[in-house]
Amino acid sequence: MRCSLVSNKIIQARERLGLTQQQLAEKLCVTNKAVSKWECGVTLPDISLLVPLCRVLGLTVQELLDEYDGKFGNTPGCQTTEDPAQDTLFAAQQHSHYLYIDLKTTSTVSPHLFGHNLEHTRASIMDGLSAQMIRNRKFAGAAARNGVALDWEGIGECVYFANEHRLPGSNANEAYVCHYAHNGMWRRNECQSQMIQNPIPNQVSGIRQKELFLQKDRSYPFAVIVKVQQPLDVRVALTNADGTQIYAETVFPVQPVLAKEDAQEEVDEWQRFETILTPGVDDAHAVISITYTEQAQLLIGAVSMMPDNHFHTMRRDTVEKLKEIGVRLLRWPGGNFAGEYRWQDMFLHPDRRAPMEGYMENETQPFTHGYDMHEIDTDDFIALCREIGAEPFLTINAAWDSPEVCAAWVEYCNGPAESKYGRLRAQRGHQEPYNVKWWSLGNEMGYGHMEGANTPDGYASLVETHARAMLKVTPDLKFVSSGPYPNQEWVDVSIKKLAPIAPYVSLHTYNSVHWDFTSPEGMERCYNEMIRMPIHNLGILRRLHDMLPEKTFISYDEWNLWKTWCRNPSSMEGIFTAQMLHMFMHESEKQRMPMACYFEPVNEGAMQVHPDHTELTATGQAFALLSRHAGGKLCTVDGVEDFEVVATIDDHHVLTLTMLNLNWQEETTYSLNKCGTILENKVLQAENLLPGTPFTENPLMIHVKDDIIKAKLPPRSVACISISLVE
Repeated sequence: MRCSLVSNKIIQARERLGLTQQQLAEKLCVTNKAVSKWECGVTLPDISLLVPLCRVLGLTVQELLDEYDGKFGNTPGCQTTEDPAQDTLFAAQQHSHYLYIDLKTTSTVSPHLFGHNLEHTRASIMDGLSAQMIRNRKFAGAAARNGVALDWEGIGECVYFANEHRLPGSNANEAYVCHYAHNGMWRRNECQSQMIQNPIPNQVSGIRQKELFLQKDRSYPFAVIVKVQQPLDVRVALTNADGTQIYAETVFPVQPVLAKEDAQEEVDEWQRFETILTPGVDDAHAVISITYTEQAQLLIGAVSMMPDNHFHTMRRDTVEKLKEIGVRLLRWPGGNFAGEYRWQDMFLHPDRRAPMEGYMENETQPFTHGYDMHEIDTDDFIALCREIGAEPFLTINAAWDSPEVCAAWVEYCNGPAESKYGRLRAQRGHQEPYNVKWWSLGNEMGYGHMEGANTPDGYASLVETHARAMLKVTPDLKFVSSGPYPNQEWVDVSIKKLAPIAPYVSLHTYNSVHWDFTSPEGMERCYNEMIRMPIHNLGILRRLHDMLPEKTFISYDEWNLWKTWCRNPSSMEGIFTAQMLHMFMHESEKQRMPMACYFEPVNEGAMQVHPDHTELTATGQAFALLSRHAGGKLCTVDGVEDFEVVATIDDHHVLTLTMLNLNWQEETTYSLNKCGTILENKVLQAENLLPGTPFTENPLMIHVKDDIIKAKLPPRSVACISISLVE
């Protein structure tokens, strides 16, 4: 800054008023030496003194600071009106900052800093993004006491049930579902069906599932896959909880499939029946039942039921919320679940794909009994990314998929329609390649909880083979290697070996807070503990940066507070999210960290999915507000510390300013020169701190006087001002 210009203006204004340096110092409660330094051009007045100084001298702040090349005062004044009646509301405060914003931008905010994870675990897919309404629809898991699969109930008093039953002369279960290919991974109770044996003629026998949420303006495509040994009628009905009202029903006459004596190929005895159920009522506790009355055996291989407005088997309202929070990069299918995922199962019909048991099933047991039903495949995921504007980021199953299988996945995504797997993609309706560039070479392979090589040398040797096979298909892939970073041994061994082909390194952090909602004092303590976490994470980020060789980069591809998937989120967590995003934008270029992925949005932090709607949490609101910085030109901001303010300019010459007030009880005022037309202003406040509360959203309190915009932020808040810089 050109201090001489300011010093001359201070001297001229002081002398015009007939004041000495000592008199000016006394009016401002500063030393005579401080005024002397201002007038000599040695220092500038402190930010908190600018407004009082200008009032004494009879100047506006803009008049005092104008002619600083590129500084936030050279743009024509905005069109907001002044309101003298609000002067008392914006009196000088203890927490007051004057912002100097340099419009000469030098870097771009990477859109990939606003990345997220989509892992097939817990409630992220089932009861989350997936539109499937039937729980455990493929009858996975160990049999319950009466032989009925979990989440189902048996119908009939004298009926035999089993969902673990062997084929004659075999150790394999008699199942409809299966895997596309065997890769050596062994899991339990994935391939099963539900057996029902009715020994009494005319006895109603079957299974039912309760607590289905029905809406009267929706129809529901329904399918059931069955196998019989003799003719029988299978009745499907939607009813109220006690079965006294039938909302919709259909009967499928089923004949056994018999093989011809001279048949050369094995005959598939499983049959699929479809219908559309239109209940025409609202019922949050409806029941679906599948029954028959013949003295016979019925095998049910899978059941499917979705609302008719789904998007590639996903809930449209949840997809819209993912779009709203501004997801720019989406990492899938894990996370830990990448070690379970079998991408080639997508070549089976969705109903035929075997469930996938989680190796870390203790995490998923309370949610889905440890199994994922494989509702979303590669095509669905790419469709989701395109719908919400995110770039895909895939994680390979490094432990169980061979290099050839991983290379085939790349070819399916990126190969021309004439290639082997590109042809399969084209046959499924996707002629043009997906051009997936970002790939993660496994997940957290050095932490000890993942299967496969978990030493730095063993891991590097394993995934180098995978990566080189994948590069033969698409030479310009961008690989992220995993490990327990920051860790010097892994840097010295694994990174040294992998850096030439995998220059990106994965970093994960989860911060623990000792939550206490039992008293105001307890909430204040845990809040203050939480807002220190981003600075702690910055220390970890810097430590890893300092370890890494040049031309290697950090992919901060999992971050959150610990165990957000096991609690009702509080509005306080939105403050943490805003802090982290501000920190990323300030530090990304310095730390060679072009990408970051929150873990994870659906039912684990950013949004809560309910049977009839999806709503953003405070974290989701913070993402929706701050993601507008993505791709903007970053401005230097002086006058605050610890990433409290971010300013960017977009391609339409709109300045977006986001500000934090981390104070527990005190308001904060930010002052800045008028610069154009205010397009939008809002503030998100963590007003109610109890579990289950989002931010309170209001217009930001703004006052304009003497060419100064003052914005008053309530405690525990995130605010945004958008200003058009175009005359």
